[in-house]
Amino acid sequence: MNLLPHDYKRSILEITPLYLNEHGLDGVILDIDNTLIGHNVPVPTPDVMALLAEYKAHGVKVCVVSNNRKPRVAAFCEKIGIDDYVWDAFKPAAKGYVEAARVMGLPPERTAAVGDQIFTDIWGARRAGCYAVLLRPIHKGGEGAFIAFKRLLEKPVLFYLKLKGMIK
Repeated sequence: MNLLPHDYKRSILEITPLYLNEHGLDGVILDIDNTLIGHNVPVPTPDVMALLAEYKAHGVKVCVVSNNRKPRVAAFCEKIGIDDYVWDAFKPAAKGYVEAARVMGLPPERTAAVGDQIFTDIWGARRAGCYAVLLRPIHKGGEGAFIAFKRLLEKPVLFYLKLKGMIK
C-alpha cells in the first residue's frame, strides 16, 4: 500500500500548466471537496476558475473524479465548465482514475491526480499509476465523523512527509 504522494502543495493554485509541463504531465484529475472548493461550498473562487481557464488555454486535459453521486458531480462540473467527470469512483479504488485517464486519452502516468485525502485520493491515484499530489484541505470543518477519523489516521503520514521536507 503506497500512501505517499509524489508531491505536496498548499493549494490547487500551485498546480499550474507550467508545473504539469515540468513534471511531464498532460492532464489533471481533480477531486471536488476540499480540493477545488471548501466542503458545502457551491462554486470555486475566481482564482480557481482562472486556473481552470488556464488549463484549457494551455491544452491541459481535465477530469473530475469524485465519490459523490452523479447529480452532484454533473451539476458542479457544469457550473465550472468541465465536460469530463467520473462519479461514484469508489476511491481508493483505481478504477475511477483509470477511467478518467481513458476519457482524457492519456495513460495514467501522464496525469496528475490531485486531492486532499491520503486514504482516498492519494492511495487511489498511486494504485492507478498516476502522479499523486496531496493538497492541504481548503477547510476541514463540517466533513463528518468518518472523514474526521480518516484525518486522524493521516497524521503519521503527514508527520513523515514533514520529516522528509515535503511539508514546510
